Amino acid sequence: MAVRKIQIGTNPNSAISKHLMEQIVDVLKTTFHGNVTLVTQNFRLVQIERNEKIRPCDMITRDQKLNVEKKSDYTQIGKKIQKEFGDLEYGQIVIVIKEGKIIQIERTEKHRFQEFTGLDGEGI
Repeated sequence: MAVRKIQIGTNPNSAISKHLMEQIVDVLKTTFHGNVTLVTQNFRLVQIERNEKIRPCDMITRDQKLNVEKKSDYTQIGKKIQKEFGDLEYGQIVIVIKEGKIIQIERTEKHRFQEFTGLDGEGI
């Protein structure tokens, strides 16, 4: 299992730049089994995580299938990622990939509450 983390700082205006989206698409195109996680804080993309599962039974067909997927149009996926990212202040978007195809996009949003305190006076 390979895990790769890339630290990124972007404009706080909540949009993923065209150049950054191209990098995300390149990561998606080269992942066969696994997921790509986009982590956001303060409406900014701060990290891309790639978690890939390597299955020995798929090693022969992996390169062939990835070459086909590299030629696919990722425009709609890019638009969906932009939409999900748009108003996400804190959280992550997880893109699940199986056999080189994106099968699912999950969005987890975190809410921070500064005004609440716990039993001992600490914040939540």
